[in-house]
Amino acid sequence: MLAPRPALFLLATCHLLASSGVIGIVQLPLSSPGQAGFPGVLNGPGKTVCYNFSLTDSQVREVVWWTSPRVAFYLEPCAGKPHMKISVYGCPSQGAFAVWDYMSQPMAADLSTQGKPVPPSWEWVGDVESLVLELTHKTYFVEISHFSEPYPSLDGLNTYASFHLQAQIFDVSVMPLEALNPLENFCGWDRTIYSVPRTTLQDRILGGLRVALQVNDTKSEIRWYPPGKGGVKATSCPWEVNVSENFSYQIYIKDITDFVGTSGVEYNIGKAKGVVNPSAYPPGAFADVLKPTLCPTVQPNGQGPCTSYDCRSCPTSYPRCPKQFLSNCTEIAASVLKLKEALNGTERPIDSYLKDPTNFTMWTSCGLYTTANRFGRTRRVETRPLVQDGGWLALKNSFNTSGPDGVWWTSKELNQDPVTGMLSFDMLGLSEDRNNVYMINIVVRDEGTNQTAAYHLITIQMETATYAPPKLTDTAKNVLVGLTTCIGVLIALFASLAFFAHRKRMEKRSVRKRQKK
Repeated sequence: MLAPRPALFLLATCHLLASSGVIGIVQLPLSSPGQAGFPGVLNGPGKTVCYNFSLTDSQVREVVWWTSPRVAFYLEPCAGKPHMKISVYGCPSQGAFAVWDYMSQPMAADLSTQGKPVPPSWEWVGDVESLVLELTHKTYFVEISHFSEPYPSLDGLNTYASFHLQAQIFDVSVMPLEALNPLENFCGWDRTIYSVPRTTLQDRILGGLRVALQVNDTKSEIRWYPPGKGGVKATSCPWEVNVSENFSYQIYIKDITDFVGTSGVEYNIGKAKGVVNPSAYPPGAFADVLKPTLCPTVQPNGQGPCTSYDCRSCPTSYPRCPKQFLSNCTEIAASVLKLKEALNGTERPIDSYLKDPTNFTMWTSCGLYTTANRFGRTRRVETRPLVQDGGWLALKNSFNTSGPDGVWWTSKELNQDPVTGMLSFDMLGLSEDRNNVYMINIVVRDEGTNQTAAYHLITIQMETATYAPPKLTDTAKNVLVGLTTCIGVLIALFASLAFFAHRKRMEKRSVRKRQKK
């Protein structure tokens, strides 16, 4: 249970929520712990929304009695690259000085001075931004704008961003920061999504070559722990009392096969000639990686090793090259595993490519709802309508769709391991014709409090079955040695018999000649 003071504080917060006034450009209301923030949209270049967050006189009279009052602003991106600045003088876009600019150079310098790591921009641009400030003013101006512009956005939109914005006040001496989002900070929770291997090498010979066959080419399984399971449990997490632990889950998916893409060599050569080969796929985000030194140099005419003219030797001659080919040497999506091995540990790891907010926001609850597809009741993918058409709100409840809210799977509707407590879900009907790559994430909802939280994003690749040269085992090698030996002995025996028979015939002829004389 929460200590009495935090419990009283929560009651006080509810009182403050009810008495909040409306001042300024767009009044930003207080948010309850764990609840979704105030929604906003930046539709086009140059768009900015300035919010006025102000305490009423009655709220001020209550806050002054707190020991360590704080105000927390929490920006959750749903699409694009929204960015937060805060001032106490007015809206920064109207000339007011921005006192707090998330991850600005002064803020990064302060972090370095404190010995804290400064994350690279790809880690936080388009991701959650949060600022926790001492509550020293009655009014704060919170401005949301594009981090950089212009940029292409999802569904063909130009410089589009959407977001949720929270504002919460609390006394840090009696209420820890984690209590502002109890489910998000649930203790002892492993938020990793695990992919169950789906491809094994079968002992089947076809045309002298062994082929990798899918165990079940229409089913792939993922597993995960419910909140509070799988991790190391902290000694004290008093905010857990604000979570009912009656959970349901929604599974989201995004096909990023074209995003990963190919080297685009054949496509670009054909395009330069004015003829695009329909079997040649365009380059993806990793086209520059699929060049020397990982892969061999391609000749101006598109020929050379690891191309459609010579793909057979690529896996053995250039094992680090991520290019992948079908049995007819058509280049398909690159190997994500090889890309990861090559890029991780460098200045730009693979996550810096995959975390692309201009195309998708697969790491926040509202981002998954806004930019991804999801699994329906049949465990097959439901396609999200375009943002311009209203997104999921454009769907009506019917036999064919699960409606705007989608399917929320309860633990009883999922398979659960009785020992580990892990839940599992079979994803049906995923394409696997060209090394298809999918991003998958899960949103968990606490049915008692309506709080939501996203798991950690996972990327899986449906490796397309292709013919591969047979790999000889020690047993096979011994068999070949035995067969070779036997054949050698038989040849020697046959030669000896032939020589003996020839000698006998010659002796008989010699005897006949002497008898005639």
